[in-house]
Amino acid sequence: MTLTAQLLPIWRPEQGSYTDRCNVCFAGEIIVERSRDPETDLARALLERGHTGKVTLLDGETGKPRTIIDIEKAAKVRTVETGTYPRFRRVETCAESPPAAETSMGGRQTLKDTDLVVTTTIGEF
Repeated sequence: MTLTAQLLPIWRPEQGSYTDRCNVCFAGEIIVERSRDPETDLARALLERGHTGKVTLLDGETGKPRTIIDIEKAAKVRTVETGTYPRFRRVETCAESPPAAETSMGGRQTLKDTDLVVTTTIGEF
C-alpha cells in the first residue's frame, strides 16, 4: 500500500501571495497545520498514528509527486536554518533556547544559557 499526502501552501488573500507555511492533508483530513517544515512534521504525525515505510507528498494543486519521504528516518530529524543553507538536525538537539537580553537590565543580573534555575516550594499544597 502506497501512502500519499497533499501539500497545501497557505494563501494570503490580503497580500495576494503565499505564506512560508503549509498544511498537509492525509486521508481526507489536515494532520499538519501551518508548518514551516512539513515533510518532517508529516513523518512524525504519521509515525504517531502507527504508519511506517514511505509516503509520497503530492502537490496540492497539480497532484504531481513532490517528495518521497521515509517516515522512520524523517521523523528523527528537523530542518534548521543556518547561515548558508538549511540543514537536517536530530530532533532532540533542536531545542529552542530562551531569548537572552541584549543589554543589561539596570543593575540586575541576567541569566546565561548555562545557568541552572531551580525553584522549590515550601509548605503544603
